[in-house]
Amino acid sequence: MKKIFLILLLLFTIVSCELKKAQEAYDNKEYIRSIYLTLSYFEKHPNKVEKIKPDIKNEIMEKFSNIVNYYKTEAGSSNLNKRQDGYEGLYKIYALFDVYSQSSNFTDFLSKYDGDELLSEIYKIIDERIKTGELESKYSRDIISILDEYYRNMIGYTKELSEIKKIDENKILKYESISRKISQAEADKLMEYASIKEKAEEYREAQKLNEAAQKVYGEYQKNYKNVYTKIRELKGKADYQEADKFYQNAIQTSGATSKHGYRESIEKLKKAQKIIPNFKDSKEKIAEYSKKAYVKYNISGCDNSHVRSYINGHLSKVGVYTKYSSEAEVQINCKVTDNYQVSTYPSQIKNLSQIKDVKNSDGQMVKKEFIFQESKTKSVEKLDFSYEIELSGYVKKKYSGNAYKQHEINSLQYLGNVPSEYSGKDKIEKLWGESEMRRKVYDSASFFKDLEDIVKELEKL
Repeated sequence: MKKIFLILLLLFTIVSCELKKAQEAYDNKEYIRSIYLTLSYFEKHPNKVEKIKPDIKNEIMEKFSNIVNYYKTEAGSSNLNKRQDGYEGLYKIYALFDVYSQSSNFTDFLSKYDGDELLSEIYKIIDERIKTGELESKYSRDIISILDEYYRNMIGYTKELSEIKKIDENKILKYESISRKISQAEADKLMEYASIKEKAEEYREAQKLNEAAQKVYGEYQKNYKNVYTKIRELKGKADYQEADKFYQNAIQTSGATSKHGYRESIEKLKKAQKIIPNFKDSKEKIAEYSKKAYVKYNISGCDNSHVRSYINGHLSKVGVYTKYSSEAEVQINCKVTDNYQVSTYPSQIKNLSQIKDVKNSDGQMVKKEFIFQESKTKSVEKLDFSYEIELSGYVKKKYSGNAYKQHEINSLQYLGNVPSEYSGKDKIEKLWGESEMRRKVYDSASFFKDLEDIVKELEKL
């Protein structure tokens, strides 16, 4: 008897828990979820319907009615967004009542509403929203986003319905078909706007819209309306259009006859080639413009320093080095002091010993002497840097700067038969090294800033 009582108590707890979740969803205005939780429970346990208390059953029926009236009110709104939400809500209710046979114990909704008519109203509202949105004037990314917003909820919901376990196979096929039709409607709209963009010769936009259509409907039909061929065709037109735009701009820019203008033209021609290799005569144009685009410069002095390589590196995009000063349009004369040194001092060794109690191989405590060394090492790296740079020819300007930096490290290391308490006490420091020291010192001396200014001066030519 006690066992039967416990089983009944458990079953009551389960019912109470399921209905509590449905009530919480209702209170949070998650109305569709509230209906789903209620019906899914009774679908799993149909015998519970007959045993449910009348007042609880009436409460469920009242809540279902309230939910229907809520969406019915939204469906009557003059606001298209709210109206669509309303009809989508009514359709979701219809679908749940259609899928779960136990719904007939709580409502006569299916006798009052027709699923096809609700879907038809949703399509009409979407069409009206599209017309008022003037999508044809928008970018492809905006069209894709807007259409996704209009169709997303219904596509997702009907897919979810077809994936509910233990429902009639015909219902699964029914909602799979509906989900497919809604996806097809969105794909058709995307293709419709792709056609508009193509007629306006906005080929890249048309390409993106067709790609979006394929993404929406591709799981049902891989090459819907021969979309792959269309995408390739549009990509070819769009690539040519973009490459030709760079090409034409390059030719127009070169007409300015400045070195800066020729360099800009070369960059545009390179972009055209990146889209379509060897586009028109872009290769020949680049070779022609390169002869006129770069400032010829010569460097005198600073032969035994890193400054020369830094100057060449910074000027690589605007100038070309010539070894003959007579050919130079800009002469760069420089004097540099660039001295890096490392000094490592003799290690200070300290001999240490300790006698400690340790366990031997037999597990007995014995005295053991530890003999080890403490080694301290000091190293110092220094860099003394100064420079004078003078530009003559097409650009006349002088630059100078200096800086000194010293970096000291102190390392501590224990060597030999080291007791355990010294483990982890080693302190090994590393020098920055010549490259890092040079970077820090050059920056302190404003050398990099001056190099950028030299580049700007040559860019003006």
